[in-house]
Amino acid sequence: MHKNVDVLIVGAGPTGLAMALELAAQGISFRIVDKAKERSPYSRALAVQPRTFEIFNRHGTEITEEFLAMGQRTANVSMCVSGKKLVDINADDIELSGTKFPFSMAITQFETEHWLVKVLKKYDVQVEMATEAKKLTQDADGVTTILSTKEGGEEEIRSKYVVGADGAHSTVRHSATNITFDGDTYPQEFICADAFIDSQLPSGRGYVCLGQGALIVIPLKDGRSRLVVSRPGQDTTREPKLEDIQDFAQGGIFPGGISLRDAAWVTRFRLHHRGASSYRDGRLFVAGDASHIHSPAGGQGMNTGIQDAANLGWKMAAVLRGEKPDSFLDTYHNERHRVGQYLLKTTDRLFTYVTSTNPIFLFLRNLILPWLFLLFPQNKALVGKRFQFISQLRIRYRKSDIVGTADGFDGPIKGGDRAVDGKIKGPEGEMWFLDLLGPKSHYLMLFSGCESHQASEGELNRAETSFLDATDAAVKVNTILSEEQNGQAGYIDLKNNLHKEFGFSRPGYVLIRPDGYIAHIGPLARIKEAAEWL
Repeated sequence: MHKNVDVLIVGAGPTGLAMALELAAQGISFRIVDKAKERSPYSRALAVQPRTFEIFNRHGTEITEEFLAMGQRTANVSMCVSGKKLVDINADDIELSGTKFPFSMAITQFETEHWLVKVLKKYDVQVEMATEAKKLTQDADGVTTILSTKEGGEEEIRSKYVVGADGAHSTVRHSATNITFDGDTYPQEFICADAFIDSQLPSGRGYVCLGQGALIVIPLKDGRSRLVVSRPGQDTTREPKLEDIQDFAQGGIFPGGISLRDAAWVTRFRLHHRGASSYRDGRLFVAGDASHIHSPAGGQGMNTGIQDAANLGWKMAAVLRGEKPDSFLDTYHNERHRVGQYLLKTTDRLFTYVTSTNPIFLFLRNLILPWLFLLFPQNKALVGKRFQFISQLRIRYRKSDIVGTADGFDGPIKGGDRAVDGKIKGPEGEMWFLDLLGPKSHYLMLFSGCESHQASEGELNRAETSFLDATDAAVKVNTILSEEQNGQAGYIDLKNNLHKEFGFSRPGYVLIRPDGYIAHIGPLARIKEAAEWL
């Protein structure tokens, strides 16, 4: 193994592996280590959200399709209170436009990690298990890390940067002098199990059951279901059994009869809500659970860590290649810290509502909820809004210093927003707009405009030349034409949906970052602003 690398990644969970994938695609030298001897199949992280699929799709549509095939689509959920099923929410009824992946899926963390390891093998990346970062010392030029190896010895490694993806008890974060990890531990203890369910109710759907406690049921692909229980007065003096969950479910919280069998595992755990005060301390960075750890409400944790990696990876590569100054890496904290703090607040409120053990609160909640649930499925706009939050498609960085919107552009999409997706048609046939993106470079998308305002092929070519002449950056250019211009060189925007989404009734441009967010957007006449901005 190399003694000198550009980056050392500490922690080989989903966040660390995603960071490794970003750096591998960029051609950056790195090593990735994890102190665990082997991967645990008993992981609590389960949900994969639409934005995470988009992040992985940048690395290839074929590998993403392989990942999708591993999961169970979470299409339908039944809401229950005090043993009565009140309402069914069907994801198929929720319109989530502007994405190739309008759904969440249940894929265990264990399966996600194994898939990422398999993808990394295509880059000849080897994850070093049973290898622990014992001591980190940073100076002006880099970081010296002492590793304890699986053979029992020690190794000194030198790197320009270290990324800590090593969880709530992060060694990297503890080695930093300017990062605190503020928050607390939830008082409740939880029981979790993966088991087969025999019930009168339909299988293959999720259940959220509230009463004197809470029971969450999530179907898995192997036929089992993930069961999570929180209940007042839970016995913490012994290890939990599957019978404990069954007795609780049969005690008036789950509608109808239920029998549990053949558990793959049963465990208990506590949860925390904490956030790092800074995601960077000099040459040390933290990501995933090392920077933010919160309740599993909404299935946000693993997905947020993967997006941390997508945000940091391309920026670190740009600095290491000398394209950007070291200060460019400050934008990682500026963009992602806001996201982490917002998720901590929102998931904490939701989690407290679902799992509170206060008897007065439980009485009022269980009294009011049945009336609210009667209205909930009828308000599809409200359901869609909630799923937009869960999907992570609405995360944006408009306040960032490295994004911009051209003067005079009043479209709905701004610099710092996620690039929306839609169907296009090219030489390869029909495809999705974001399938054009890759993880390594910026992409300039030239939009022709529609009907009487559309630009000619010559005008689009001149705009491309003007942009490329004004910048030395590596940028890939594509032309997106309105349906009226079918026959010209470029991709056809089917039904002109992308023109509408971006606000391009007239010709315009979108400069998209390697992580799929918009670096700059504006009318075609102001394209030099994008080159200057880049």
